[in-house]
Amino acid sequence: MAASSRKHASARLTEIIGVLQKHHILHGLTPVRLREILEDLGPTYVKFGQIMSMRSDMLPREYTKELEKLRTDVLPMDYDTVIKTIRDEMTEPIDDVFESIDSEPLGSASIAQVHQAVLKTGEHVVIKVQRPLIYETMEADIRLLRQACRILKVAAGTGDLVDFRAVIEELWKTTQFELDFIKEADNMDRFLALNQDVNYVTVPGVYREWTTRRMLVMDDVGRVQINDTRTLKELGYDVHEIAMKAAENYVKQLLDDGFFHADPHPGNIHVMNRKIAFIDFGMMGTLTPSTRQILAKGVQAVLDDDIYDLQDAFLMLVKPSQQIDEARLIRQLNAIVEQYKTRNFKDFDFAPLIEGCFEIIKSNQIAIPADLTMMTRSMVTMEGTLGQVSDEINLITILANHMRVRMQENFDTQTQILHYLHSLYTFAKKSVDIPSVAFDNMKLLKNGHLLVNVHHHHSHTEMVEKRTHVKNIILCALIGILYLTAALVLQSDLPDVMWHLPLPSLIGFFTGTVLFIRLLWRLRE
Repeated sequence: MAASSRKHASARLTEIIGVLQKHHILHGLTPVRLREILEDLGPTYVKFGQIMSMRSDMLPREYTKELEKLRTDVLPMDYDTVIKTIRDEMTEPIDDVFESIDSEPLGSASIAQVHQAVLKTGEHVVIKVQRPLIYETMEADIRLLRQACRILKVAAGTGDLVDFRAVIEELWKTTQFELDFIKEADNMDRFLALNQDVNYVTVPGVYREWTTRRMLVMDDVGRVQINDTRTLKELGYDVHEIAMKAAENYVKQLLDDGFFHADPHPGNIHVMNRKIAFIDFGMMGTLTPSTRQILAKGVQAVLDDDIYDLQDAFLMLVKPSQQIDEARLIRQLNAIVEQYKTRNFKDFDFAPLIEGCFEIIKSNQIAIPADLTMMTRSMVTMEGTLGQVSDEINLITILANHMRVRMQENFDTQTQILHYLHSLYTFAKKSVDIPSVAFDNMKLLKNGHLLVNVHHHHSHTEMVEKRTHVKNIILCALIGILYLTAALVLQSDLPDVMWHLPLPSLIGFFTGTVLFIRLLWRLRE
């Protein structure tokens, strides 16, 4: 390990210990305290928490609900630091390119800061500037999380079901893309190409000659966010029409393009010159053609009330880790479909559907691919954004309408006839087995060998025990991070203060041991 990396690990350990002490970690962990700790630990942990907020298959609902509140706004960089970064990234004098750069930032996030500027040629632009040493900090955090996830996996006792390593790698993969503004510029160009025929959607134009990995210069698309309905109405816009068009385009991104905005919150969708402008393309999701076909099949199965097709689509999307009880799965999926029968589509919220699917996933011990996690998180975010613009729009309705239009456009008589003949053949084949199955069941019933499985809901005591178990898992992860970081610091050249240990290692081992004793005491209770 390089000397600079060791020193950075030492400083980071001291910072982590300070944050844990500040939030009195020895007094126990609550959902609110976990969120506050992640916020104070910085961008890596904030993003990790944001990913975990959509993992209801791992954490109880009260934790995921609280993690959804994680904020990315942080204290802004000082103006001198911003100017220095811009000068370092440019190959020509800054005064030869920019007429002016506003000292007050438009926004300040964990990774970068945005400033409004005017070019010498008169164009109004915004400059996105990366924070100094942010890559090194996040890389060190990821290294620690990779080690800690092994301990967390053992403590959780979930085997291969909950792949913590995969969650960490998903986090690092998306973060690396966000930290490379050239890739973000590529995403903007690709998104614009896919929507070139959509006259109501646009993206900021990129000035490639001044764009680097750490700086992005692009057109200014104004300050009016899609949820600023008061301003939009004053400017003569129909907010319902805006919400409808934004929803239709988002569904197109999912089902037609397979390339969608993974963080469509209101701050990332502006309205300017009668167009909807998407911004911040650091985190984009992709869906393969096969995944899009499976999603379409699932939506169509819900529309057709075909529970068996829905089961097929569900099992093709996820990764069962063991033999699935299909009868039980069909009952669970049917319970969700029944909600569609009793409600109008426009009154149905997408979040409860996702929550219901995660309950099924947990009860059947099914692992979730990372790309589906990103998609579901994005869809829930988009529905929340649309709800702030118009209460008459929801994604379920738009998805259903999009599927119907698609079916009409792709309808082929010959293909449909072959499909119906195949369905008739399948029905006939299964019908032959019905008398035999019925006879076997009657024989089992007669001999008293027919078994009926009865499932009970978890008691209050079981739910309390489950929450305690989750708290112990998180506490174990924190202990692992402290021990591992303290061990890494031993390789540094820092002077020993006691027991042949440098001060950061001594603090790390001591704090970890105190937490470990607390964990043992909790397990004893």
